[in-house]
Amino acid sequence: MTSREYLSYYSLAKPPFGKEIPTAELLNLPPVERNLAAARLLVETRGIGVITGKAGTGKSCLLRMLADSLPPGLYKPLYLCHSSVGLVEFYTHLVALFGLEPCYRRAAMFRELKDHVLSMNSSSHVHPVLLVDEAHLLNNQILAEMRLLTNFHIDSLNALTVLLCGDETLTRKFGLSMLEALANSVTITIGVDALAKEETFTYIETRLAACGVKNPLFTKNALELIHQAAGGILRTVGTIANSALIKAYLSKSQQVEAEHVHSVIGR
Repeated sequence: MTSREYLSYYSLAKPPFGKEIPTAELLNLPPVERNLAAARLLVETRGIGVITGKAGTGKSCLLRMLADSLPPGLYKPLYLCHSSVGLVEFYTHLVALFGLEPCYRRAAMFRELKDHVLSMNSSSHVHPVLLVDEAHLLNNQILAEMRLLTNFHIDSLNALTVLLCGDETLTRKFGLSMLEALANSVTITIGVDALAKEETFTYIETRLAACGVKNPLFTKNALELIHQAAGGILRTVGTIANSALIKAYLSKSQQVEAEHVHSVIGR
């Protein structure tokens, strides 16, 4: 079996449940719209924000949507996911992200980075937005540095917006005394929840429609079972739906039935 064969069988123009979904086609349900509006508000007010949620709920998708929605002449989104590193290595990744040359001395990189951020704001009139994914893996020393990186002109200028994205353990770290300054500086916290049942149905049907399917491809019982098995976790919903679709193709079924979902989740 080739992917082209099963896509053709169901009149799919492309795989419906993969990573390579264009940003314009990402799910835009009311909870997503609210979270995106909150993220945009953080950028407009220029502060420190936090996105939390279980793995696979769509946090990184939210970062993509935010980055793509920012006017390029006014903002420069910078995405960083090198989180399981030490402090100096973190700075080398960070300065490289800003287009600077790492020098492997934390103090020098700190100064160079701060000067560059100020120059971006004053000379280029572009506000940098640092998006840190998997931030729950950052050690406490690096998290404490995040507060220092946003301190400009004796803490009287918001020259850098930082959005930390991670699982629920991230906010629990803020109770530590060494992270008190960071916790007190967080202006917006966004919680990304699992999908409700109807939202799961909408997600699957929307993805299929975006790939060319005009008639219902998953039975209601199959959709119910996918939601129940995935717990509304977006990534898991897509994984189960994709595997069930292949199972249905192998059995030459015109629709994805509950039995196909059962065969996937029962492995």
